[in-house]
Amino acid sequence: NHFVVLNQNMVPLVMNIKNIDPQLLIQKCPMANNNKGAFWLSTNKEIRNPYYGEQMMTCGSTIDSL
Repeated sequence: NHFVVLNQNMVPLVMNIKNIDPQLLIQKCPMANNNKGAFWLSTNKEIRNPYYGEQMMTCGSTIDSL
């Protein structure tokens, strides 16, 4: 739950930073947060879901890039 709240605040904050290097990706797990979905930032195009770890490491998608 703490990681969900952290990312709910971090993603909008980082979206307002210009010229981020390296490029950051906004990725989403649709099942995290009681099926409400949850976001995280990544520099890797490959999905590495931090919400479900080894159980569902590749569950999710890239929804935006910065």
